[in-house]
Amino acid sequence: MKVGVPRALLYHQYGECWTSFLDRLGVEAVVSEATSGTTVVRGAVYADNEACLPVKVFAGHLLELKGSADSILVPRVISQHPGMKACPKYLGLPDMARALDPDLPPVVSPCMDLSDRRRRWTGEWYQVARDLGASNMAANAAVNTLVDQLPARASRKGPGESGGIRVGVAGHMYNVHDQGVSLGLVERIEAMGADVLTVEQVPQRFVRRELKTLPRKIKWEFESRIVGAAMHWSRTRSVSGIIYVSSFACGPGSMIGALLDDQFEREESVPLMTLILDEHSAEGGLVTRIEAFMDMLRHVLSARARQS
Repeated sequence: MKVGVPRALLYHQYGECWTSFLDRLGVEAVVSEATSGTTVVRGAVYADNEACLPVKVFAGHLLELKGSADSILVPRVISQHPGMKACPKYLGLPDMARALDPDLPPVVSPCMDLSDRRRRWTGEWYQVARDLGASNMAANAAVNTLVDQLPARASRKGPGESGGIRVGVAGHMYNVHDQGVSLGLVERIEAMGADVLTVEQVPQRFVRRELKTLPRKIKWEFESRIVGAAMHWSRTRSVSGIIYVSSFACGPGSMIGALLDDQFEREESVPLMTLILDEHSAEGGLVTRIEAFMDMLRHVLSARARQS
């Protein structure tokens, strides 16, 4: 038995948990290859034209799994934290996957609702395990493996101690860390001599502290974390500048982008640049914008050094 797992969207957050669940059952997890230009183009052709870039990339990964798996795991993520909600695209993702191509293997879609402290949602994962041929004991063990790994957040190594420019990159993990989507954004910034901080490296207590200063609560889990991390970087001057990364046609992303612009304009903030990614993003344009931003940061730091 082979179960496909698309290397897109929330795979970058929960992928290790999902594949460990399958491994515990003795089921082979077939993870799609890293995002390529072909993945993006194919997904853009098949997905709805109004869908955001991450959904189009997800569609490309789904199509790559056709013929290589007996079924495909597409969890229906409802919430990641009590009192918060997931983006609507995560709720409808299994239905979109089923409608994408009639020749795709069957889609398995257990729900994940981490706001439910009683973990009633794990019953659906238990049933998936049983449907895959696991015994009661093996199914319970696989579910426990999944739950045990959920609190762990993926994180990158901390920034170096070069003493130079430090840039905060604020965006969803599937936009920032998928090199096929971001065109290697983080690596390009580091190659220009800067240290990079990403959202998942900011402790949650700092994020919560900054979010309390906003007049209204942000109900989307990932978006609230992005805003809180960016505000923490700016107010503590822990970075020289911030690059906010979003994708074209992302509703929550456009709203928090406007919120950050407004908030930073009213504060004495660090420089902020917004990058909007889509399937037409070109390497040359991205590099030019990053280089211009880095030159501006060096100019600002130089001016401050002269004043001091």
